[in-house]
Amino acid sequence: MSLLEMALTAVLSGDYSREYFAELAATEYNGQNRIAKTVTAISQLTDQNPLIDLLRENKDEVLLALRNRADRTLILSSLIIAKFEFAYDIFTLLGKYFHVQDQVVTALITQKMSQKYGSNRSLPNAMNCALPMFIEAGILHRPKIGFFEIRKVTPGTAIARRVFDEAFYIWNPGLSRNINHFSNPYYEFIKFYHGED
Repeated sequence: MSLLEMALTAVLSGDYSREYFAELAATEYNGQNRIAKTVTAISQLTDQNPLIDLLRENKDEVLLALRNRADRTLILSSLIIAKFEFAYDIFTLLGKYFHVQDQVVTALITQKMSQKYGSNRSLPNAMNCALPMFIEAGILHRPKIGFFEIRKVTPGTAIARRVFDEAFYIWNPGLSRNINHFSNPYYEFIKFYHGED
């Protein structure tokens, strides 16, 4: 996530290139293949992200919001959700179960995600990619192997909340923006401002 944050800052400042992303990746990883995969992932999550235009239009507010832990958590999580439908699906699935219980086990996530994505080798690989990113972003916690807990976040800025909302609408384009959708499991991760339902 620290690489993602640095890459996003570079993209918003206009100071980025694949070479710069490779330099960032080389600070964390060894081997050309690993670095190349990391550069591709960073690029997909930043300059190729559906949220990037919104982030660029609000560059100063976003850069300021990234200094706040809760807002950074929301913005980085939103980048992951907006880019990958699988990440959105696993996020909302977790929200559904966190609404009624404090912990969710890997076996339940695997069972429910396999109903949409099938039971093949790519499912655990995708889960082992998405879940650690949410943990590192700070919106999930793993108290022990195979168990996950929610880390609800209170947005500190309007832009962080807007970015989180936009990630939701990317996968729900038919929903009206004139009403709130706070009952959707996606919003289980948010501690709402006083006065919001």
